[in-house]
Amino acid sequence: MAPIIRPATKADLSALSNICLLTANAGTSSEHLHSHPVLPGLIYALPYLSLESTWGFVLEHDGEVVGYTLGAFDTRKFEESAEAGWWPSLRARYTPLLQDSDAALTPADKAYINTIITFPRASDAMMAFAPAHLHIDILPSHQRQGWGRKLIARAMENLKENDVKSVWLGMDPKNTEAAAFYSRLGFRKFEGAEEGIMGITVHEWEEHAV
Repeated sequence: MAPIIRPATKADLSALSNICLLTANAGTSSEHLHSHPVLPGLIYALPYLSLESTWGFVLEHDGEVVGYTLGAFDTRKFEESAEAGWWPSLRARYTPLLQDSDAALTPADKAYINTIITFPRASDAMMAFAPAHLHIDILPSHQRQGWGRKLIARAMENLKENDVKSVWLGMDPKNTEAAAFYSRLGFRKFEGAEEGIMGITVHEWEEHAV
């Protein structure tokens, strides 16, 4: 059967975590970088199935989730919800490992734990451009087949249905293929955006998609 795009559910948590791990190294697998492989997903995927103002869609093929787009309608509400109900338990679990010589943390593990401890808030420039943000990741087996564009299209449709007029995303600046992909879809750098941040308005998306 052909792949389908459907709303993400809590039953997808394990799959989302795995996809995040397999794409977290500038679009390639980060399995070899972690002794705690759940860390990327705990930051960049799983919160979007649990926190306020979030949404998500998955790409499913023959019963297997092979990609996703996730995001928040209101990034500030998302940040507040995460600070109240997501980061505290993770900080309690992982912060002590930084002082534990037996924890065998890798440099990547330590970097992700430090992100959990002090998760960066979206800048004023990002919020001025759009309240919403999104993530998208697809397994290599389903890349370069048009599914990325279709996932983004579903995300943009969802934003429009909820009266959100623009959105931004962030990527590893080293991931030049992702930057080229987003540019082809009409995403662009905007005033005050940090390196790796691109955005698009719903109107621009609709004009570009014609």
